[in-house]
Amino acid sequence: MLWDLHGLTLYAEWNNADLGTRWMASFASRPVSESYADLSFALDVVPAVPPPPPGQPQFRQTDLIEYYIDGDSVTAHFPRYGQLRLDLANGITDGRIISAALDTYGVFEDLVAIGLSPHLRRRGMYLMHAFAAALTSHPRPLSSAGERGVLIVGDIGSGKTTTGMALLSAGWKLLSNDSPIISAPNEILSYPGLLAAYPNTFARFESTQHLAANADADADNKLTVPAESIWPEVWLDRATPGAILFPQIEQRTEHALEPLSQPEALRMLLPHAIEQWDKEMIPAHLALLSQLIQSAPAFRLRLGPDTSTLPGVIASAFGDGR
Repeated sequence: MLWDLHGLTLYAEWNNADLGTRWMASFASRPVSESYADLSFALDVVPAVPPPPPGQPQFRQTDLIEYYIDGDSVTAHFPRYGQLRLDLANGITDGRIISAALDTYGVFEDLVAIGLSPHLRRRGMYLMHAFAAALTSHPRPLSSAGERGVLIVGDIGSGKTTTGMALLSAGWKLLSNDSPIISAPNEILSYPGLLAAYPNTFARFESTQHLAANADADADNKLTVPAESIWPEVWLDRATPGAILFPQIEQRTEHALEPLSQPEALRMLLPHAIEQWDKEMIPAHLALLSQLIQSAPAFRLRLGPDTSTLPGVIASAFGDGR
């Protein structure tokens, strides 16, 4: 399959029907391309996790992932789920994963993002772990530009997805559920994926209550659905950064925005943006993040219980009452 990813053509191939179905669903928001492939990503399902390369990894993130680096050849080894081999010079990723990577929530999407992000960085496109939405005055086609977006950045349990869904329920457009692309000069580009939230989050909004009706409201597993199946034409291709928010759930009656200094905003962004193993790209990445926080104000978003008032509070972060 060939997909257009903001002017880059991604060629994806797989050897497993379930893997293909998952990939097609995840990337359904992206236009099909007929151009020559700029990036190539092959994934196979195998019976067992391949052994790691010999020697010690140059970088390890707890027991989840290990990086073995040899110039432009990088192996990302996931002891629980599989292995990706990246050829950074030629934009090629080749992976072997076990079926558990498809059955465990979020793993497949993370593997794809990990396999793509180093290639995208070398082409001026930087993934960030965030929810991204845009405030629009009227429906726009997928290729529209000029709208202002908000980046909602936070750890699991911070209220990031609930905040994002409050915006979508109020008519905002979706740029990414989990991994928007930041591109110079100061642009948020959409990144595909399914909308994922716990049943009790879906139950909070009239437009999504039906999704939670047949699910256990206290279930530990998230539900994943295409956002466009709930809000037709919800996707927006790109937006100008209008605000950066760091939500946190608190025991309070109303939401509040607390302005953050640029150094503090940068400090809080780094864990959600920089991949420490990719030392070659860190200076350019830091420069882009510095440019981002200079172009858009940053706030700590102190969350109260009423999701219906969130869109107005967040719109006020843009500074002109839109």
